[in-house]
Formats: sequence, C-alpha cells, structure tokens
Amino acid sequence: MDAPDRPARGAGRGRRPGDETTREAILDAAAGLFAERGFERASMRAIATAAGTDPGMIRHWFGDKEGLVAATVADRTPLVGRLASVLADASPGRGRRLADAYLGLWEDDETGPILMALVRSSVAGSSVPAALRQVMGGGVMDREFAGAPDDTGLALVGSHMLGVALTRFVVRVPYMVSIPREVLLDELGPVLDGYLDRV
Repeated sequence: MDAPDRPARGAGRGRRPGDETTREAILDAAAGLFAERGFERASMRAIATAAGTDPGMIRHWFGDKEGLVAATVADRTPLVGRLASVLADASPGRGRRLADAYLGLWEDDETGPILMALVRSSVAGSSVPAALRQVMGGGVMDREFAGAPDDTGLALVGSHMLGVALTRFVVRVPYMVSIPREVLLDELGPVLDGYLDRV
C-alpha cells in the first residue's frame, strides 16, 4: 500500500509546465522518495506532489512507474557512466576495476540507498524486476554497448555482480560481509575478466 502522499522536504509548490524542467524535477523527487520509502511505498502521486506537478506528467515522460525507476537510476546515479567508462577500457585488470566501481556504487551514501530500495522492492515480489534488469544487470551494459557481437558475457557480468551485491549488502551473508574488500576484488577480477573475454 502506498504511503501517505505527503511531499518530501523541500518539495516545490504549484504545477510545473510539461517541459524538460518538469522532467528533471520528477527525477529529483523520485530519487529522494525511492531512497526514503522504497519503490512500492513511493507513490506516483507523492512523487508528482514533491515535484510540483501531477501524475499525468510522470506518465507523459516515463510511461509508468517501472520506466520512472529505470530513468531515475540511470539519470540520477553514476551507475551507467561509471560502469561504461570501466568497460570501455580493455586494458588488463578490467574485471577488477569493474568490480571496484560496482561495489563503490553500493557503498556510496547517495547511490547505495537507491540501489538498496530497488533490490528490496524487487525481492518483495513487486513489479520491479523488469526495471531491475534494465538498470542493474546486462540491460545497462547492453544499452551502452549496443551491437556487441555476443552479449552473453555482459549478461553474466551483470548477474554475477548483482549476486555479490545481494549477498554482501542486502541479505548480508556473514562470509560475504566479512571478506575484506581487496580480497573480494582479487577473487572477482579474474572471473569477470573471463566473462568479458566473451564480449
């Protein structure tokens, strides 16, 4: 059930026209409310109120809530750009650098809560999984590297890293939590390199 539709702190007043400013305001409001309440409890109406617009403008720009969460993660976190930058550098050690960048997103004070909310909502059995696949697994990488001869390697990279994030940050499997970060990177690097060699 949606949480009461109260505006977030600093929410704008009045209604914005349907221009690019409105889109940016919606993404700002969504990022804050998804991190605070999670995907399920942050209603479209609450996001629209926080953005100073109405739910119809969310549908206009993003189609539905899944489209909004995908756009929020892609546009309001450094996930896409940071991973794409690492993947573009094919020099030795790419797998380790990719793991380092990905773990850093989960450990970041701003990015981490949004990713956590997205994954927790997905695990809870909502309609999030499609958005989760689009922005956190192979979907992000496929979008950045469209036309790769074999996207199986990218899908395996995304799946493996998501599994590590789930066990280290969400489910908090004791071993995965306790393993030193540098040791984890040393273990992940060669595995991810093996997947990336297929791209």
